[in-house]
Amino acid sequence: MTKHTRRWLVVAALLATAGPVYAESSSIEVLLQVKPPDRNNPKTRDDAPQIEATVIGAPTLPSEKFVLRDDSSKQTFDAKPTQKREYNQGTETLAVVIVMNGSEYWLGNDDIPAQADDSVRCPGVLKPLKDALDKLNFKDAGPTGSLGMVITYADRIVPRVPMGPLANITGTALGQQTDYRGAAGLELVQGIEQAMAELHRAQTARKVLIIIGDGRDINPEAAKARLVVLKKQASQEQIQTFAIVYKTCEVLAEQAESPMVINAMVQQVLTANSAENIAQSVGSILARMADRQYLTFPGYDPKVGLGFTWDGKPHNMVLKIDKEDAEPVGLTLAPIWSPSKGGFPWLIVIIVTLGALVLAVIGVKIFSAKPAPMPMPIVAPAMPVEAPKPMGPAKTVMIGRDGDEGGFPVVGWIVPLNGTQAYQTFRLRSGGTKIGTAPPCDVVVNDGFMSTEHCQINASPQGFSLVDGGSTNGCYVNDRKIQQKQDLVDNDLITLGKTNFKFKSIV
Repeated sequence: MTKHTRRWLVVAALLATAGPVYAESSSIEVLLQVKPPDRNNPKTRDDAPQIEATVIGAPTLPSEKFVLRDDSSKQTFDAKPTQKREYNQGTETLAVVIVMNGSEYWLGNDDIPAQADDSVRCPGVLKPLKDALDKLNFKDAGPTGSLGMVITYADRIVPRVPMGPLANITGTALGQQTDYRGAAGLELVQGIEQAMAELHRAQTARKVLIIIGDGRDINPEAAKARLVVLKKQASQEQIQTFAIVYKTCEVLAEQAESPMVINAMVQQVLTANSAENIAQSVGSILARMADRQYLTFPGYDPKVGLGFTWDGKPHNMVLKIDKEDAEPVGLTLAPIWSPSKGGFPWLIVIIVTLGALVLAVIGVKIFSAKPAPMPMPIVAPAMPVEAPKPMGPAKTVMIGRDGDEGGFPVVGWIVPLNGTQAYQTFRLRSGGTKIGTAPPCDVVVNDGFMSTEHCQINASPQGFSLVDGGSTNGCYVNDRKIQQKQDLVDNDLITLGKTNFKFKSIV
């Protein structure tokens, strides 16, 4: 999988007119991936590969506004999408955890009957926030399988909505003011730490942390240091973080003077001036998550007899979005494929033969008074020999430096196509190369969806083979899950966790 980021400057209104509006630098990312035909389906196994495009950050446009072409090819072929899916129709599931201030005065106590020890009555945000959140449609905020959770913090951490379907997050699920009676304290960092642990366990493609409160902690200096560590952890685990700050009653003097610390973890902190603005901000964040579209482009169009050049080599692919061309994106057009030349043209022969018979009948009627000339023999067109179909990828043969078949290959390696180690070259060892997320593996990959010792690539005089090391998520070769062991050939696409590798060998 390859990625290209193009920077555009846009003005994003994250809130409604009542909330703040700010400008941010937004990026459009284009992810391209080859989708080979299903070899097990006799109807499609000889079809050309397709190209799957994930477009992130682009405006929502109809499919006809997208065109893909190969800028490195002399042949002009503008591929139009055969299918377009919105974010909710995709497979990039989402996990959202909301960490919210759960103290009595921040949420409000004006509906609770007054008692003798009550010194302050505060309306708080709970009632209007519940109404506003109920209007947000969380169930449509992510694809099927997306998860959600709500945690409140005060003097203790309480999971108000356990991790489960995203639709479970509603305003009603937050309960009543009486549920927060006597809750005090500002254990903000503890709430965030529990949320990070929940997100770490969530098996979803994307993860989001939303922090709602006054942005303060009971111990500001210690909190800042811990929040810096949590910021680094969120970056490493690709967790997107957002914070919404709203101040209600300043009840305790020591809390009123406590500085805001949440900006030590979250760069852009949104300030809301009402409970409705809080919900609007949450809605805007969810809308930002749905910033991607999925397109399927054909690798060959039989109607016009044109397609991409599937030669197993890198090509410069250009995605045109409306009237704007993105810069070229490198993509290896593999597996090797070429269109079939077709069989004998029986339809043409039948048409020619029928046409000749019709002409002969007309000629007999016109010249029936004259002696009929000897009919000219009809010569059937010569049967062209069917061109041989392209041979599939040959098995890697182990040839030593001296030309004998008993030696090891000169070079064998794998190259990650995505992730933090994209395009690094890992030379395969003679005998076996272990791949996983930690030593003593020979190839260590930063991928949370891989096992510690995920698999091994063995080299022998018979060729290269991929062996699953008992991994949790399995190993895939050309998008098909292997059963313990799979022989490899040059240009095979290996998928381990979320990382795609290109296998190469020179013999």
